[in-house]
Amino acid sequence: MSIFSAFRNPSSETGPWWALWPREPHEAGDRVGVGCGCLCRRADCLADYSTCGGVATGTEVAERLRITVRQPLSVLARWIVDRHVINFTCAAGPMLPLFQFDFDQGCVRGGAAVALSELTAVMSDDAVARWFSLPNTWLNGAVPAQTLSIDVPAVLAAARADRLVSKGRGP
Repeated sequence: MSIFSAFRNPSSETGPWWALWPREPHEAGDRVGVGCGCLCRRADCLADYSTCGGVATGTEVAERLRITVRQPLSVLARWIVDRHVINFTCAAGPMLPLFQFDFDQGCVRGGAAVALSELTAVMSDDAVARWFSLPNTWLNGAVPAQTLSIDVPAVLAAARADRLVSKGRGP
């Protein structure tokens, strides 16, 4: 099993109520992250990031950044506090989608950072993480996290549109 864990695709919100009911994990594959106590099929869990790199704990990301960044834990902590990276919390601590990092350069990918800056003023960290992981109508049903690698301008336009809609101004 890889040290970098990925979410399983949770049940649809339109499914039966019992599919959204929290359950006890019964196998090792039910855990979100290394040592994580969160349940994958909880109603408030995020959609699947596995197709665009998965998610990892803050410690795991810092370890990968150690190759190119001098003080990876401090740098990552600053990115999280300043809301320069997409993150959400669970029992294992901050969880970070891996698509947003360029580990070879030791930085956050530019497109992800710009799209994130559009959304942070109007959304919580969990809502931003959800926005990147779920199909978006401005992208014709495509998932922003997956689309970012092939069409940065479209994701930025979608983020701007959703920011304006959230403010009540319309696109």
